[in-house]
Amino acid sequence: MEYKFDCHWFTGYKPCKFKRSCSGCSEYLAPEKRIAIVSLEAMGAVLRSTCLLPPLKHKYPTAHITWITYANAIPLLKDNPYIDRLLSLSHQSLALVQYLEFDLVLGVDKSLEAGSLVEHMKAKEKLGFGLNTYGAIRPLNKEASYQYDVGLDDNLKFYQNQKPETQQLTESMCLSWERDPYVLQFNETEKREIVRRRQEIVGSHKGVIGYNTGCSLLYPNKKLTIERSIELVKAWRTKFPDYCVALLGGKEDLERNRQIFDAFENDPMVVNTPTDQGLRSGMMWVDCCDLVFSGCSLGMHIAIALKKKVIAWFGVSCSQEIDLYDRGAKIQADVACSPCWKKDCSNEPMCYDRVSVDAVVQATAELFEYKLE
Repeated sequence: MEYKFDCHWFTGYKPCKFKRSCSGCSEYLAPEKRIAIVSLEAMGAVLRSTCLLPPLKHKYPTAHITWITYANAIPLLKDNPYIDRLLSLSHQSLALVQYLEFDLVLGVDKSLEAGSLVEHMKAKEKLGFGLNTYGAIRPLNKEASYQYDVGLDDNLKFYQNQKPETQQLTESMCLSWERDPYVLQFNETEKREIVRRRQEIVGSHKGVIGYNTGCSLLYPNKKLTIERSIELVKAWRTKFPDYCVALLGGKEDLERNRQIFDAFENDPMVVNTPTDQGLRSGMMWVDCCDLVFSGCSLGMHIAIALKKKVIAWFGVSCSQEIDLYDRGAKIQADVACSPCWKKDCSNEPMCYDRVSVDAVVQATAELFEYKLE
């Protein structure tokens, strides 16, 4: 038998999707570039990095793209039409990653682990961020210098920079920034389930306001208090009586959401969605919503990727680094110390206490083009 080992579709493990002999196959495709993207870190950042995929395919239409990440981020990238090979990085797969050869490696993360991996990978060209032998993260090309500087200069990051991180990242990888979107895709079975869930929530009502109540455990101050959350849901139910409110979140938000939901036990239009059924299921609940309110967290990035109307509030993080793609509104906490990117804080008042419920309601009305009475 004759095999085309360099074909885009050939794996040597099982028949390719065309299920035919390599000899004379009209689908034979030798990739012009074999590209690896290394994006391991925070899941919201992994999802945001998918904005690189459209410009990559535009620049290299026949490229074969391998994405390398940690196991917890795999659900964010599953069924992505741009990714040809999705690898979960582990001790077992490390030898594989270092054995493969690529034309181009894109190091997305500024971290010791990702930088070390990028440095050890075999590639003709490497862009983005790597690591020197002293353990210092370094830019691999001059185009990555601006994003590198933003990470090291608080004045530049907090006050001067106006480029969203999607633009910074795209330019760091020597790609043309055309404000390309995140890429997140469901399979056909999931799409049917989303339709079923939405109908179950909405019934004959107008739509669904989603409230992503939580945030990463790493930055616990990116979420409102339970008391403020209840106040907000009450305001939505009063001002938008034709809209259901769905509580969204991850497994760490189970008890938090239960306490918020208990305040509305007699209101069937407040729905407590399951938070312990896995990330793909959680994303499907987000897709049931027309609008999502969230702190700067994974839930916000999922809503952006699903092209929802988004209201995002900012205290800890930098609002200018987030692109809502003209489908949302940003609300800044009314505190002088924002942004700070601190994991712990003892200031009073806290930034999450200075997010105006009235401002959220007004933004909701504007995005829905809804006249408040």
